[in-house]
Amino acid sequence: YMFNKIKALLIVLVSFSLIGKGHIFANPDVWVKAGITYQFEEHLVTELTYIWSFDDYFSSRTIQTYDRDKNGVFGSEELTLLRREAFEPLSRFNYHVHIWVDGKKLKNLIAKNFDARIETKKLIYEFTVPLMPSANPNDAPIITSLYDKKLIMDFRFFKKNFLMVKGMMRPDCKFQIKRGKGIQSYHPQPVTLKCGK
Repeated sequence: YMFNKIKALLIVLVSFSLIGKGHIFANPDVWVKAGITYQFEEHLVTELTYIWSFDDYFSSRTIQTYDRDKNGVFGSEELTLLRREAFEPLSRFNYHVHIWVDGKKLKNLIAKNFDARIETKKLIYEFTVPLMPSANPNDAPIITSLYDKKLIMDFRFFKKNFLMVKGMMRPDCKFQIKRGKGIQSYHPQPVTLKCGK
């Protein structure tokens, strides 16, 4: 039992330890389906909320490790431990979140309102990244991407409802998704939000 527990914890943390050693892998170890919600306030984008749904294998091992009472719900202590050991280390990489406003990449991103839950045996993360300052997509495009430069985590969007909006978005705003070029090279699915003509 103890061996399995230690093994599961190592699986959860493997990506962080390997990244720290600077290794680059051709094939990802963790697959994530994702969605983004754009929060609008007075036509400004104030924050982005991300939902990650992990693959079966990573979900199973992580749930086995952190759902200690096996009730299918992360209690407060279990959630605190998961956040500290499996999520907060991603801050070194800005949580694999990349955001450009007017061609300039935002740095030192923070994540707030982290939550983890279990849905149909899948591990789900949800967290919010504030835009500081808030960005006006009418002035310049807002581009965001989920991408792990070390290729340990593979991000793809949900098949449906992967781009959501809260608040009032202007009717002339449009989302565009296409493979990255230039500063977004190697990013498989950057999302561009632009308003106006």
